[in-house]
Amino acid sequence: MHDRAAMEEELSTLAAAARQRRSVDLFLRAAVEGFCWAVLTGICAKLLWDSPVPPLFFWPLALLDLLLLWDALRSYREGRTNLRRELRLEARVRALRRIHEARTSRPSAVRRASGSRVSTPTTPSSLAA
Repeated sequence: MHDRAAMEEELSTLAAAARQRRSVDLFLRAAVEGFCWAVLTGICAKLLWDSPVPPLFFWPLALLDLLLLWDALRSYREGRTNLRRELRLEARVRALRRIHEARTSRPSAVRRASGSRVSTPTTPSSLAA
């Protein structure tokens, strides 16, 4: 009985943790920052191409461009790490649910599934179906 309670507690804890999909937020952040990085890189390239001497606001834009690239790559890497953790959690939750369903299923259904013959009583409702 203690083992069953511990398993149910672990299942509820893992299920709550598996619902938090932080990797999705990190991948979204990486995608948005990657897009902004590409746009800002185009702006910086256009400034360099059109000007014989880069304007003063080019350098802060270039710094912001590098920061966006660095943060996008960091968010993507962290998202991949979180996704691996979430997949391991979800696999454990599924395994615990299978074990829990097998233990809590009706004993007659388990005997029928294992091949032993169990006679089921006939009731008027089962005959009508």
